[in-house]
Amino acid sequence: MTFATLITEVVVRGGIDTTIGFYTDTILEREINLAYKWATAFKKWPFTEYMDKSGAFTSGTEEYSYPNTGFRTDSIRILKIGDDLFEKILFKDYLQFREDYSSSEKKIFSDYGRVVYINPNCTSGTIYAYGQLIPTDLSNSTDATIFTNYDEEADEAVIERTLSILYKRGKKMQEMTEADSRARQLLSELWDRIVAEQHTYLPKESGMWKRIDIVNGEYWDDEINPLQF
Repeated sequence: MTFATLITEVVVRGGIDTTIGFYTDTILEREINLAYKWATAFKKWPFTEYMDKSGAFTSGTEEYSYPNTGFRTDSIRILKIGDDLFEKILFKDYLQFREDYSSSEKKIFSDYGRVVYINPNCTSGTIYAYGQLIPTDLSNSTDATIFTNYDEEADEAVIERTLSILYKRGKKMQEMTEADSRARQLLSELWDRIVAEQHTYLPKESGMWKRIDIVNGEYWDDEINPLQF
């Protein structure tokens, strides 16, 4: 759905007169963008997934800023350097591993805030970071939301959330609560469908847990035996 369509829907459904000072065009556009940002951050939507390969990793250098300023904080879940896939581990475990095995070439990384920590003993190469982008504000009438052509009922949630915000401005508390509830329900139902679809993905291996062995500096997989307790 485009920005212009969102504006029209909100104005019509809310019976809003933008010629009066209480609901100006500027206020309306601002509230729509607030609702849009809220909806895009409601879950880790597939529509916001993005791969960035603008960064370069240099052996001997451990700390790197997020390669894309548009990435959400703590959203980089997969990292490759050249053709090598690195494994993300807890930041505390990363620090412990680096302290105990300072010369190890294990392909591991972590992040803290908006800094990515990559084992500096690995080979240099292009950084391929897979994370979640923060959508930019809608500004032009033809700007489309990230939900366009995918699941446009999420646009309906943006409309409801905007109405909720506007109802709050107008002290219509019951209408505000009802519109907010409808928005959350729409997004929750969409997320349930996405999760159900993702559950059909088959893992490469049957192991469910993989941990880093701080003691021996190696990884291992745990096999669950239902006959052992």
